[in-house]
Amino acid sequence: MKNLILIFVLLLGFQYLTAQEFTPSKDYFISLQSTLAEDELEQQQAVLNLKDDASKEITYFPIAHSEAIASIEISTIENPNLKGVKKILKVDIIYLEYCKYIISNYIIETENGAFINLPMLTNEVCNDSKSEFVYLFPSQEFGKDNTIITAQITLENSQITMVDTEDTLIWNDDSYGTSGYIYQDF
Repeated sequence: MKNLILIFVLLLGFQYLTAQEFTPSKDYFISLQSTLAEDELEQQQAVLNLKDDASKEITYFPIAHSEAIASIEISTIENPNLKGVKKILKVDIIYLEYCKYIISNYIIETENGAFINLPMLTNEVCNDSKSEFVYLFPSQEFGKDNTIITAQITLENSQITMVDTEDTLIWNDDSYGTSGYIYQDF
């Protein structure tokens, strides 16, 4: 029985040692584009490009107010432990208005070179808010095998102290095709 408990504790500790967080990446860049919509109003979008091949557009997403953008941060998780997935890209567009608003765009890069956008998540940071909406992947702390979790997390000293699961997406390899979108209504 002691050996079983010891093995369980070691495995649990190993999971926390191997838990990954997003790390900043300089392999991509964002370009802002303006187009005319059908109602002849200007609409803006951010286009994510691969730095080594500027002509290769990976994906795009809408921009609300380009003049209010404070910064854009691109980060990745390599090998998120999802079958058929090479990495997860996260593009945070940070707006400053009365409060700070962070629009997070998560893009799944599959092993066959396709890119799949997850629905955007929006977080408002006012008065030192300690909670935020995120996606949790299997390789992260509180992640689950073959599952992408949408959760509201609470942070204390940059550590997750509480996870309130909002929704889950069971991942069964790249069964969503290469269209690039699971959800298209922004």
